Amino acid sequence: MNSPHKPYQILSSSALKLIAVITMFIDHFGYAVVYWSEQKIPYYQLCRDIGRIAFPLYCFMLVEGFYYTRNRIRYAGYLLFFGILSEIPFNLFLGARLRLPDYQNVFFTLFFGLLTIWAMEKIREKHILLMVFPAAVGMAAAYLLHTDYDFKGVLLIIILYFFRSYPVPRFVGAALCLYWEWKAIFALIPITLYNGERGWMKGPVLKYFFYLFYPVHLLLLAYLRLKLFRI
Repeated sequence: MNSPHKPYQILSSSALKLIAVITMFIDHFGYAVVYWSEQKIPYYQLCRDIGRIAFPLYCFMLVEGFYYTRNRIRYAGYLLFFGILSEIPFNLFLGARLRLPDYQNVFFTLFFGLLTIWAMEKIREKHILLMVFPAAVGMAAAYLLHTDYDFKGVLLIIILYFFRSYPVPRFVGAALCLYWEWKAIFALIPITLYNGERGWMKGPVLKYFFYLFYPVHLLLLAYLRLKLFRI
C-alpha cells in the first residue's frame, strides 16, 4: 500500500467504500421513495446531491483494486457477473420493467473502465501516446451500450488511473471531468484523505457485501416504492 502517508490521510479503503455505499443508498432512496412522497421538495434534491459523491469513490476504488488485486481476470469477472446479476433489479428500480435496453447499470461502466486501464497499461510499454486508442475504445463501448454515466464514467476512471501517483493533477483532472455533475467534486475530499490502507474490511463476507449491496438494495427500494405508491 501507499506508505508513508500524510497526517491528514486518515481514511482507509474500507472507509471510502462505506461512504460510497451510504451516499449511494441515500441517492437511490431519494429517487425511489422521496420523489413520490408529498415532501418531495427539498428532500429529493438533497438526497440526489448527496448521492453524487458515490460514483467517483467507486471509480477511485476500482483503480486501487486494479493495482492491488492478485487476479485481474477474476476481478473483471466479478464486475461482469454482478453487472448481469444487477440488470433486472436496476431495471425494476428505474422503471418497474424487466427490460430497459437503452440503459445499463453501473457495474458495466466499471467493467469497461477496468478493461480500458488494463489495455492502457499493456500498450504503454510500447509508447505512451498509444494509450489514447484503448481509452477511446473503452469510452465508445460505454457510450454505445448506454451504461450508467456512459463515456464520462470511463473517462473519470482513466484520469484517476493516469494521475494516480500525482494527487494535485489527479484532483484537477477529476474535477474538470466532473464539470457536468459538479456536486460530485466533493467526492475528491475523501479521496484526498485516503491513506492507502485496507482498513477493517477483511474476509470474503465483507468483500461480497459491497458487491451484493447494489442489486439487493435496488430490489428492496423498487419493492418499497411499489408497496407505498403502487408504482
